[in-house]
Amino acid sequence: DLVAPARTMPSGMPRHPEHDALHLAELLDFRPDRGEIRLHEQRVLILSAAALGLLRKELIETFGAGVARRLLLRFGYADGYHDAVNLRARSAWSTPADGLRAGVVLHTLEGIARVEITRVDVEAGRFEAEYVWRNSYEVQQHLHHYGAATEPVCWSLVGYASGYASACLGEEVYFREVACAAQGASRCRVLGRLASAWGDELDALRADFQGVDLREEMDRLSAAVRRQARDLARRERLLERRERELNLLRDRVARHARSRRFIARSAAMQEALELAARVAPLDTTVLVTGESGTGKEFVVRMIHDQSSRADGPFVSVNCAALTETLLESELFGHVRGAFTGAVRDKPGLFEVASDGTLFLDEIGEMAPGVQAKLLRALQEREIRPVGGERTVRVRTRVVAATNRDLREAVERGTFREDLFFRLGAFVIPIPPLRERREDIPAMAHEFLRRASARTGKPVRTISADAMTRLVRYDWPGNVRQLEHAIERAAILARGSRIGVRDLPPEIARGLPSSGGETFDLRTNEQRLIREALAHFGGNRRRAAEALGISPVTLWRRLRDGS
Repeated sequence: DLVAPARTMPSGMPRHPEHDALHLAELLDFRPDRGEIRLHEQRVLILSAAALGLLRKELIETFGAGVARRLLLRFGYADGYHDAVNLRARSAWSTPADGLRAGVVLHTLEGIARVEITRVDVEAGRFEAEYVWRNSYEVQQHLHHYGAATEPVCWSLVGYASGYASACLGEEVYFREVACAAQGASRCRVLGRLASAWGDELDALRADFQGVDLREEMDRLSAAVRRQARDLARRERLLERRERELNLLRDRVARHARSRRFIARSAAMQEALELAARVAPLDTTVLVTGESGTGKEFVVRMIHDQSSRADGPFVSVNCAALTETLLESELFGHVRGAFTGAVRDKPGLFEVASDGTLFLDEIGEMAPGVQAKLLRALQEREIRPVGGERTVRVRTRVVAATNRDLREAVERGTFREDLFFRLGAFVIPIPPLRERREDIPAMAHEFLRRASARTGKPVRTISADAMTRLVRYDWPGNVRQLEHAIERAAILARGSRIGVRDLPPEIARGLPSSGGETFDLRTNEQRLIREALAHFGGNRRRAAEALGISPVTLWRRLRDGS
C-alpha cells in the first residue's frame, strides 16, 4: 500500500493522526466482476499520464492555449470538488482543515503531484494557503510536447485545489499558480484565497473557472472555424476555376495546333506552347528563342491568335533581310523628302500593326542604331518617322524571335543590354528537333501528306529503315529541313512508299546521328553552307531555305567567313 508520510502541520492547521496514514488500497474498491474501480463510491479510472498529456496537447492545438487552459481548470475543479464531497461522506471531519489535509494526501497518492502545504490560515470568514507541488505530471507532459513554458502550465492541478477547497469550506475558493517548474522554477507554488480576497482579480478568475465567457469564446472560435472553412471552400473553388481555365487554355492550344497541323507531342514542345498560351492574353513583350526552323513563327502567330488583338493586324518583318536604313524606315516610317526616293509620307510597320502584333524576326541581326530607336518605342509607346519632327503614339504589341544567343551578343557588344532586358521580360525557348525526336514520325507523315497533295503523287508511307534514319538524324535545319527532306523524298519515290534511297544523301548515310558528330549551325555553319550550295547547284535561295536562314543572312555569313 502507498502511505503518505506524517508531517508537522503549520500553525492554524490542527493535527489529526487518523489522517497521517491514508492507505490508497483502503480508499479504492476494486470490482473486477463489474470492470469497475470505486474511490469512496465514486467510479474512477486509471489513465496513463502520457494519454492525458496527449489529450491536453490536442486541446491546445485544436482550441488554442487559452481555451484549453480554461477547460482543464474546470475539469480539475470538478474532479477536486467531487473528491472532497465523497471523502467527507466517508470520513468524519471535525473541521474544514481536516478535509484540506486529507485532500493534500489523497492528491499525492493519486500520482498527480507530490503536494506539500507550506502555509495555511483557516479561520471563520478567512482562508489563505500556499501549496508546493513537486513532480507535477502536467509539467512533465508540457515539457515533453512543447519544451520550456513562458506561463504556468499546471491548469488541472490548480482547478483541483480550487474545487477541493471550495467543497471543504463551503465557500468560493480560488487558487492561482505563482511559480511553475515548466518555467524553470525548482518547484511549482500556488496561492489560495477566498473569492472576496482576490479583489480586482476576481472577475478574471470567475471567468476562467465558471466559464462565464467560455461559451462566447467557443462561439468566437466556431465562427473563426466557419470563416476558415468558407475561405478554404472559396480557395478550392478558385483553384478549380483556374484548373478549368488552364484546361481550356490547353484545349485551345491543342485545337490551334491541330488547325495549323502543328505537331507537338513531346513534353518540351508542349511546355513551350503552354507558356505561349499563358502570355497570349497579356500585352507583355515576348521573345521567342530557338534555332532556325524550329517553329518560332508558329508560336508567335499562336500568341497573336490567342490574344485580344486577334482581330487586329499581324505584321512581320525579317530584321536580317534589310539594311539598317531600310529597316529603320520600314519600322518607323518616313516623311516625304527624308531621303532620295522618299516622294511621299509612308507609315511604318509600328503604325500599320497598331492594335495588333508586330513580329520582329531575327532580331539578333538588328543594327545598333535601330536597336536604340526600338528601345524607345517599347518604353515610350511612341515613334518618330525618319526625317520627321513629330512623334506618333502607337498601340502595338511587339513579339520578337531570334536564333542567336542574345546574352552572348550583349557580351560581344553587338546587342544593347537594355534592349535585351526589355525583350527578355518573357522568354519562350523553342527546343530543337533533335531534343524532341518523338515528334519526328508524326511530322514526317504530315509533311508527306502535304507533299503528296502538292505533287499529285500517290506516296502514302515511309519505310521502317527510312524512318529510323529520320529519327536518328540531328536536323541542324530542324523542322524546316525535315519538311524539305520529305518533299524531296516524295518527288523521288518510285512507288507509294519512301525508302532510304529517296532521302537526302546526308540522311540516308545515317549521319549525323545521335551518337556521332553533332552538327551545330554556329560552329559548322561555313561547311554546312558550302555543302548546301553544292547540293543545290549554287542556288542561294534554296540553300538558305534548307538551312533555315534568309538569303541575306546566308550571304552575310559567307562574307564574314571569307
